[in-house]
Amino acid sequence: SSGINAEWPLRPGDSRFLRFRTRQKAMRNRIVEPSRILQFFALPTEIDENWLLKLLEDNGCPTPSSISMHKSDICSSGLLEYDHSDEAVDTCVIANHLTGSLPGSGKRYCLKLAFTGRRQMPESAMEDTKMHDED
Repeated sequence: SSGINAEWPLRPGDSRFLRFRTRQKAMRNRIVEPSRILQFFALPTEIDENWLLKLLEDNGCPTPSSISMHKSDICSSGLLEYDHSDEAVDTCVIANHLTGSLPGSGKRYCLKLAFTGRRQMPESAMEDTKMHDED
């Protein structure tokens, strides 16, 4: 049997986090329609919102209207909100899996982006993440 019903053995270099390795893992995957909000994850803890904005800008991505960043002991993650879903789609197409090295430290990163299914930012993230002045 092939496809979703097959168990795929790990090969050297494969991640144990492969989403389709077992039927149980594959069943947990869900299709999420594009929205105005992207989740980013797997970035080094040393980065901040300004670094992320510059990375997106340098690669020709639309500017998010707000950013909510969270740091754990091992990585930075968070949400990017755009005014229109087309801007989020463009950003995902351009920047998903961008790789590089942090200046100074040389630490490698790979920006990972995904749609969240959220229609708006969580209230806790709304207070000080706006990127535009509201005049």
